[in-house]
Amino acid sequence: MVLRHQVRSPSKILIVDDILSNLRLLSMALSQAGYDVINVTSGTRAMMMMASERPDLILLDIQMPDLDGFSVCRQLHDNEATADIPIIFMSALAQVPDKLRAFSVGAADYITKPFQPAEVLVRIAHHLELGYLRRTLKTQNQKLRIILQQYELAEAQIHQTNQELEQRVLTRTNQLHKAMCILQQESHERQQAQAKLMHMAMYDSLTGLPNRTRLIELLEETVTQNPFPLNPQPLQSRWSALLMLDCDRFRTINDTLGHLQGDRLLMEIAARILVSVPTHGVAARLADDKFAILLPMGTTHTVITSLVQRLQQRIAAPIALGDHEITISAHVGVVLVDSSYCHAEHVLRDGSLALIQAKQKPEGWLVFQPEMHRRALHRLTLESQLRQALRQQQLQVFYQPIVTLTSPTTAAPIVGYEALVRWQPEGTSDFLSPADFIPLAEESDLISQLGNWVFRTVCEQLSQWHRAYPLQKIPFVSVNFSVRHLQGEQFVQQIDTVLKQTQVQPAWLKFEITENLLIGDTQAVFETLAQLRRWGIQISIDDFGTGYSSLSYLKQLPVDTLKIDRAFIKDMKSDRDNLKIVEAIVQLAQVLDLDVVAEGIETEWQAQQLINLGCSYGQGYLFSQPLDRIAAWNLLC
Repeated sequence: MVLRHQVRSPSKILIVDDILSNLRLLSMALSQAGYDVINVTSGTRAMMMMASERPDLILLDIQMPDLDGFSVCRQLHDNEATADIPIIFMSALAQVPDKLRAFSVGAADYITKPFQPAEVLVRIAHHLELGYLRRTLKTQNQKLRIILQQYELAEAQIHQTNQELEQRVLTRTNQLHKAMCILQQESHERQQAQAKLMHMAMYDSLTGLPNRTRLIELLEETVTQNPFPLNPQPLQSRWSALLMLDCDRFRTINDTLGHLQGDRLLMEIAARILVSVPTHGVAARLADDKFAILLPMGTTHTVITSLVQRLQQRIAAPIALGDHEITISAHVGVVLVDSSYCHAEHVLRDGSLALIQAKQKPEGWLVFQPEMHRRALHRLTLESQLRQALRQQQLQVFYQPIVTLTSPTTAAPIVGYEALVRWQPEGTSDFLSPADFIPLAEESDLISQLGNWVFRTVCEQLSQWHRAYPLQKIPFVSVNFSVRHLQGEQFVQQIDTVLKQTQVQPAWLKFEITENLLIGDTQAVFETLAQLRRWGIQISIDDFGTGYSSLSYLKQLPVDTLKIDRAFIKDMKSDRDNLKIVEAIVQLAQVLDLDVVAEGIETEWQAQQLINLGCSYGQGYLFSQPLDRIAAWNLLC
């Protein structure tokens, strides 16, 4: 008897998830992998669909509004018609009780969100293959029962003739032997397939190194606390340190030379890492150009330092890729795995924090300290509070006067204000320093929201002042804008919309930008600033002297004012070099026919020196601290 393999049609996958972005991502990945995909957004619809469709496998979310994933799985498992359909839970619930409950109601597997599409595909293929092998084995068992029935029939006819019996017994024995050989071969093939799938799930296909999943397993062996182990783990199976490493310029090289050369680069980096790993250490590839090294128990700080330096030296050696010779550098974050850790993911989290901060260090590596996590958590909390403050209008705009420098002993005429955002978090009595939340806003998408809110608030205030005192001269207000603002496609349109809605004259406004804005796509910035200036909005370069702009940029830039950074003003008396820098900036502004404003003036001596140097305008606590909108207007009247 010869068994013939049937050509299998594309497997049908049912995805049950109420989050459309998850549905689209999974559906696209599975469709590209050649699966027949069905999507539903609730457990109720999934149960209704089972009446007309029978999928080969189900990807099931847990948290859904009507019928949760546990209930759907239990009903399908209890139904004889659907009990053998493999169900893989995909959920953000990562706690062990949730996973145990999933397997108790009949789940075949459990994947924690956020998921990796590649991992999902591997697990799907694994369970589909298991299902196929189970069906094949069932078919073979049915054939075996038929053979046994035929054998029993032959045995019943033994009384008719011994010769016929012997012949039939021999025939049936041969058939059984062939069937058993086929079953043994298929069982061996199944074991090989399972081993291959397990290797694919635990190891990186490009470098052959353990992947993130395998690394987490190894870390779990260390951080899982068991005070009375029946079989204590050997010393080399527990880890004392985790090194996380990534390489700069990889994405640039990958995009420039192509993915094939990028893969060759990664394999060379992996080889250099493996050479550096000490005995009983383990190297792994986490993603793209990010690698990790687990060091065994007892590894000293001296050994770690030596290893990091050796790694950086080896990776920095030139790498030949075709006709190109590439040089890259590596940054390393180190986390010491001690008894304070209970979860492998926390070790990876702290290693990533150390790696991020290592990129700011000259030596390129850093050992994690608990304060790093506390700072990161504080920044995350502060960002959440700032988002809420923007939504609930908890921020305020203060106005610091900009005055004409005439004499430090007489009242200086006010020519304008600089708008400064202030934030008093809910439940506190003090304002939070802008130095604590402005950089945070710039690192996220909040800076655009914050800038838009400040600009609209200033325009509404200018409009209110003009309506209340139409004969009074309106002072200009300087508004600070970030790099992200000017590089945004809708920036000019947003400015125009606010001006029209508030009926504010462009001449009442001055936009302040920093020198660092001139680094990068300067042509686009120049065009944006030129358009604003044509409308009548003045342009000012803030913190001048601290950035990297060249004189050629300054000559081309459509700008009206230079603002001297307060750091130069503060130390003019004690540092003669600062005084010379201020003098040079003033002379440069005069040559280019630009106004110049000095920030941070706090003493009469500073004011007099600026007047002597020919500086036209200034601001600082000598004249006034930032004022709320009412005090700012009263100062003009």
